Amino acid sequence: MNISIIAVGSELLLGQIANTNGQYLSKLFNSAGHNVVEHTVIGDNPQRLERVINKALENYDTVILTGGLGPTKDDLTKHTVAKVLDRDLVIDQNALDYIEQYFNEQNVEMTPNNRQQALVIEGAHVLDNKVGMAPGMLVQQHGKQIALLPGPPKEMKSMAKEALLPYFINGENTIFSELLRFAGIGESKVETELMDLIDQQTNPTIAPLAGSHEVNVRLTASGETQQVCETLIAPLKEEILERIGKYYYGSDDIVIEQAFMNNMTKTFAIYDGVTDGILFYRMKNFDNNQLLQGMLSHHTQFIDERDIITSQLSVSAQIVKDMFNTEIGISVIHQHDTVYLGILENDELAVQSFKMTQRRHLIKSRTQNYVLIRLLNWFK
Repeated sequence: MNISIIAVGSELLLGQIANTNGQYLSKLFNSAGHNVVEHTVIGDNPQRLERVINKALENYDTVILTGGLGPTKDDLTKHTVAKVLDRDLVIDQNALDYIEQYFNEQNVEMTPNNRQQALVIEGAHVLDNKVGMAPGMLVQQHGKQIALLPGPPKEMKSMAKEALLPYFINGENTIFSELLRFAGIGESKVETELMDLIDQQTNPTIAPLAGSHEVNVRLTASGETQQVCETLIAPLKEEILERIGKYYYGSDDIVIEQAFMNNMTKTFAIYDGVTDGILFYRMKNFDNNQLLQGMLSHHTQFIDERDIITSQLSVSAQIVKDMFNTEIGISVIHQHDTVYLGILENDELAVQSFKMTQRRHLIKSRTQNYVLIRLLNWFK
């Protein structure tokens, strides 16, 4: 089944809110074995919405709309869909009873426009709203189906998963993805290293995705069950990690500082001459074992830039190690076009470095992930 998702609301086009509904619905229906092939965002304009709906129905089996089911004049989704399908709108008594009960319980007068939320397209399967007031609906016509869901994410997610999804589960294949996360390597380098695999891809498929100073590789498989999909993905994942595994820090929702702190077992402190403390706070958010004891920012009292870089790293790492009484001292220093990372443990200093742009804001932001991936690999 090919699905088009249409998000309705001028606030989306104005950038006032993000279209998280589309992301959620894609994950939900892909996991049920269906293909979400199009996302569209349209404002509260009935003529443009009608045109978008007609186009989607010409090309896809199923159209899912979110938003525009409320009580105000700009909530025109159900009216527009009814016009496209040449059907009437009728009051759903169960929905109306629920809305009236809500206002009675709140001891608030129900204004006449709230009756609009109980209107449904004639002949539709009504989808109960267990979180809000406006019901959703699923309409089938001429071998096509249109689902209407509320816009507020809390209402939409509950209705989509509990009321709409059962209509879409028909024993077809499951689609499952794993997102491999890499830092310290560029998208073009990832593509170069994996080009032969990308050219040969069938099932699973490979999709490199650029992130914020990192790169993700999405592996997607289709099979009878999620377990079958995971089995298909496993050898491809192993091959990818064999090639670029030194940059890999985890899968799916994990962030790099979380991966590092999950792996770290020793107390440490940081001298941060580059990121103005951001690196410290990123790690501290996941410091469940209280290993990160403290941080010092760059100060000429501790660093004499006339000294060679190894002396600067050694002195600053020793200072924070002694000051916070930790097992390890870490120092991050920028000089000319290079960032240096010093790791002091048992009186032995290990030094790593990487080239960096001269632009201050990029040095500050990119250094964070470059340092984290090196720390993660060092303490594995």
